[in-house]
Amino acid sequence: MSITDEQKNIVRSTAPILKENGKEITSIFYKHMFGNHPELLDIFNQTNQKIGSQPLALANTIYFAAENIDHLDVLMPQVKLIAHKHRALTVLPEHYPIVVDTRDHRCAWAAAYGIIAQIFIDIEKQLYDELGPDEQDKGFVPFTIVKKEQVASGPIVALTLERPDHGKMFDYQPGQYLTLRIKKDGNFHNRHYSLLQPFDGKTYRVAIKDEIEREPKGVVSNEIIDNYKEGDTILASFPAGTFALIDDGKHHVFIAGGIGITVLSSMIKQLQKQGKNNTATLIHCTQTKEHAAFSEELQSILDKDQYYLLCGDQRLEKVILQKVLKPDSQVYICGSVPFMDKVEEILKECNHPSSHIHIEAFQPSLSVIKGAVKDQSTTKSL
Repeated sequence: MSITDEQKNIVRSTAPILKENGKEITSIFYKHMFGNHPELLDIFNQTNQKIGSQPLALANTIYFAAENIDHLDVLMPQVKLIAHKHRALTVLPEHYPIVVDTRDHRCAWAAAYGIIAQIFIDIEKQLYDELGPDEQDKGFVPFTIVKKEQVASGPIVALTLERPDHGKMFDYQPGQYLTLRIKKDGNFHNRHYSLLQPFDGKTYRVAIKDEIEREPKGVVSNEIIDNYKEGDTILASFPAGTFALIDDGKHHVFIAGGIGITVLSSMIKQLQKQGKNNTATLIHCTQTKEHAAFSEELQSILDKDQYYLLCGDQRLEKVILQKVLKPDSQVYICGSVPFMDKVEEILKECNHPSSHIHIEAFQPSLSVIKGAVKDQSTTKSL
């Protein structure tokens, strides 16, 4: 697939239209796609469709590609992030022509999409190949829930999973996630959950928060908490994700909002495993002490001046960050979007370099980027 200079000019010149109306366009697209291909509902997170974060993420992806049509390599971090999610959800090369028919070589946007799609297909092939020759390992595999325990108020529940067929278990980097799949109301539903600890060679452990106060309610999380028990079988694809510790980081500051502690706890435990837990500082913001998952375990890893638990009316303020930050601190943030926005705002006030700030979002990451496609649409994709 190729694209001419004239087609590139067309794509660039129409990018402002996408910035203004992109979410509306992609919402309409998803609505038609699911109408024509209802089987794809088994791949996409339907809650993200209903709240609009997935249409916005797609619109931002296309917009950034249009803006950088001559230098798509600058988008590689975002492309790899999405490719990992695609592999985890079993997106395949044959799914891409469903989005845009690339056979019309006269269409500038079809040509651009063809180039972008091929980049994703190539990276995703590498990710599938890493799972070896067994095709079963490249999809969703049955796991047994060998332990289910409440680890904090909310409730927050931790699951420990083992592979009952004694097949291969794949190693992972702390910061990655496991994708769980359940069947409800005739469709499969999928969700990514951060892995809680470095790989022990035989199990995967994740934590799930009940989402009874959220609208729309989280289908997968609530179903697992309410109806799955020890000994039950659940489907999962193998670990994926690009969020990770900075290897040469000298000092690491972890800032968690509520359930955001899950992914960060794994990274802190990895530093402990490396004998580097003295390089970590954790700030955990929760409703109450009872909502602070893994607090006792983390306090046993970190000294008192490395662990800050802020509950209730205690707020994360500039003075706290100024106290813990060093010029070379690598900062990792996970929590709700408003929480992460606030933390970024304070970090900016502290003049901390943006290159040292790393974010893990619990929704499509490209939906939380600022200054891109307008977050407005009158159409609902679902």
